[in-house]
Amino acid sequence: MKHYHVYVFTQDACKPCARLKDFVGTLPKADQDELDFVPFKVEGGQLTALSEELKIELTPTLVVVHEDHDCVNDGDVDWCEYKETEVERFVGANNIIEHLDATLEAYTYAHVE
Repeated sequence: MKHYHVYVFTQDACKPCARLKDFVGTLPKADQDELDFVPFKVEGGQLTALSEELKIELTPTLVVVHEDHDCVNDGDVDWCEYKETEVERFVGANNIIEHLDATLEAYTYAHVE
């Protein structure tokens, strides 16, 4: 089972971001559904928490993360910590578009028939 999440960081007034979104709009719905477009900055201009966590510097940026849970049983209570580990990153609309099909193939079930 694949446990990956594909984030695409964008922002308003970013022409490459708009071009990437237009390109994604031409893809099959299954492909589109695998991409989670997230804001790079909040309204005040600060980076979002996820942008800071993944050290995003430019938009658009696509980041694939592996999703995992570390679970511990301390005798009385089980608790799990959710972790995301970066496995792939593409920066820039051209680079993302060039690698998007292979990325979706490798990390998602979008191309499974």
